[in-house]
Amino acid sequence: MASKNNKYQINSKSLHMMDYLRYYIVSLMMLIGIVGCLLGGYWLWAGISTYGVLFILALLSKPDHQPRVINHPLIADIPLYLHLILLMALFAAFSWRVGVGIGVPAGWPTVIALIGGIASLVWLSAAPNVPVMHELWHRRDTFSRYAGKFMTAFLADLHRDIPHTDTHHLHLGTPEDADTAYRGENVYHFMWRCTVHNYQTLWANEKKRRIALDMPFFNIKNLILWEIGIALLIPVTAGLIGGWKAATLVFLVQVITKFVVEALNYLQHYGLLRVPGSAIEVQHAWNHLNWWDRVVGYEITNHINHHRDGFLRFDQLIPDPDAPQMPNVFVCILCAFIPPLWFNLIAKPRLKNWDLHFANAAERQLAKDANRCAGWPDWLTE
Repeated sequence: MASKNNKYQINSKSLHMMDYLRYYIVSLMMLIGIVGCLLGGYWLWAGISTYGVLFILALLSKPDHQPRVINHPLIADIPLYLHLILLMALFAAFSWRVGVGIGVPAGWPTVIALIGGIASLVWLSAAPNVPVMHELWHRRDTFSRYAGKFMTAFLADLHRDIPHTDTHHLHLGTPEDADTAYRGENVYHFMWRCTVHNYQTLWANEKKRRIALDMPFFNIKNLILWEIGIALLIPVTAGLIGGWKAATLVFLVQVITKFVVEALNYLQHYGLLRVPGSAIEVQHAWNHLNWWDRVVGYEITNHINHHRDGFLRFDQLIPDPDAPQMPNVFVCILCAFIPPLWFNLIAKPRLKNWDLHFANAAERQLAKDANRCAGWPDWLTE
């Protein structure tokens, strides 16, 4: 009996240790991208290749409904802050590689290798980066929040924490929330609409702040100027490392990544509806509970639990298998960029199920109107 108890304790400790170690998969992704940039040539594709690997692994893995057991939060936070160092190293390595030469013959080989490098930086600046910076935005200490804010400089979106916490978390699922894609909206329209709206929100908030403080636009305390300056610091630093070509390519990466991040955002609340002012309930966010989604997404894919309490740490989020579910993120993001696949294979079937089995009476009426505006079938009266 004692032997069985000891074996159980060892297995339990091993499982709990995995709750700390699994998030270093994100660090490994970053290291692969860094090594690819340092090696140069077609190795520049190494970073984006992690998407393909994760796509296959996610298809082969099952949903993960287990809570995380973290008894030492500071230890669990190490990969969060390590990510910022790796992110800077990734951009530095890419800039250096551009400066010293790509490592393949000029012409199409160089173009192909550079496309891989740009794709790697965009992917690694979006998928693993956004969940990390999002986690830090919601921390209460100043250092974490500013660390998360600085990470957004790599995708030219330093303002994102403001509309996210002040607008999205209050108004999700309503017309006031630009982060909720409406039914029938494709990802390309959403990326532009959401980008414009969130920049407008930043300018409006900063204007109110300047009026309240009675300060002119060109002032050292103007957050907009600070955010523009910090965002431009990334390509300027790249230029110092690798020359003007590196600066130009890094700026291009920032712009592309900004829109790719909106594409990830597109998946999280697509077509969901909530009566303005009503309570946030289990049906108001999509969840992705695949094992790989949870790890690479730093548990934000336990999405509704996060929206019900935005101050919970990533390891405190409990997966809810009874909440509305989406396929794994890696499948969803690919389908999102091919609208017919997204609408017919993912969006319509799941929203039909949501309307019939999750929505309350008021939300069903909103759904009927939304489906009609989208030109979709009226499955609520079939």
